[in-house]
Amino acid sequence: MLFMISLVFEIYHATFHAFFLIFIIQFGLIFTVLFKAAPIEEYEGVSAFGYYLMIFRIAAGDFATDNYKDQSQYLVILTWIVWVIAVIALNVVFMNFIIAVISESYEKVMQKIVAESYKVKVHMIKEREQFFTNQNQIKEAYFPQYLVLRRPHLGEWQGFIKDLKSTMKTTVAKSRNDIIQSLAANQQQIQILKNDLNSFEKRIDSKTQANHDELKSQMAQLHKLMTEKFGGI
Repeated sequence: MLFMISLVFEIYHATFHAFFLIFIIQFGLIFTVLFKAAPIEEYEGVSAFGYYLMIFRIAAGDFATDNYKDQSQYLVILTWIVWVIAVIALNVVFMNFIIAVISESYEKVMQKIVAESYKVKVHMIKEREQFFTNQNQIKEAYFPQYLVLRRPHLGEWQGFIKDLKSTMKTTVAKSRNDIIQSLAANQQQIQILKNDLNSFEKRIDSKTQANHDELKSQMAQLHKLMTEKFGGI
């Protein structure tokens, strides 16, 4: 019972009611203009608010369309178009909004359900103790000389939040493993590239040294030829 009362209390959102009232007034004014504020037989005595009550009945799923045919052909088509828009806006949109509000309220109540259950038990114990006799009140079995204290376990989430937390943990763990595997693969590729670079540098150094030795040999031969040719001059 306490759970249901808390749930109903959480559902009561002033913002939703204000938004819902704006739509009722808006479509009520539109229907008042379309029907030229003609009195409706069903709403005698409240003719000033008859069309607003009709819109409220549409929002509640009670569709009264008997007087639509009394208009001109153009206004009948326009009235039905506005009626369809009103049904979609007031029924589909607001029903989805109510479902979202109820889900949020249910989650808030479920987070406090353990504490509320202990609170109800304490009230029941208090009511029972009011009927104790004087002899029962001095019995140590009923009133032991110690207190039982409980700490709230914050990790024990209820409802959708618990599922969301589990999903987030799984996603984070999977992402972390993927990142670690990606880093390991990148490190292997970097090591391979580093080895290739070292091998390339060694080949360049070897080729450079060979070219240097060959050039040195050619210079020596050229010097020898020049000495032999011009040595006697």
